[in-house]
Amino acid sequence: MLLIELWDARSLGIIVCFPTGVTYTNQTCGTFCLHPKVEGCFIPLRDTNGPTHQPKPEDALTDHFFGPKYRGSGAWKGIDQEDADVIDGVLAQNEFTHVRVNRDRLNDSHEAWIYVTIEDDEEGLFSGFGPYPASGVLTWPNSD
Repeated sequence: MLLIELWDARSLGIIVCFPTGVTYTNQTCGTFCLHPKVEGCFIPLRDTNGPTHQPKPEDALTDHFFGPKYRGSGAWKGIDQEDADVIDGVLAQNEFTHVRVNRDRLNDSHEAWIYVTIEDDEEGLFSGFGPYPASGVLTWPNSD
């Protein structure tokens, strides 16, 4: 199976879990520097034209995981409902309302590797990956 390393990706993206024969990995979990893998297709997410005072979504997520709650540890024991709400809020602020944190995979999620559910394909970003809901992993540059 082919392996693509997303270490140098500079923005937010989703790995749609799908049998492609390609596995993706990223350096994740803050200073713990994990390297989880999942088979699928990586789709970079565009930076929407939100208010100029809003940070880029990947910066907002990094700030959350580098803030007082985790202090860069990367949430290595998993994320909680509060984290999931923050992540869903960042996604919604950037018009990705059809992507939500998978509440059944909170213990498997950590900084820069969040299991998500793609509820539909309203924007055409995930065409051909149905039926919906579909599974994926939200990933972005690690904060370490």
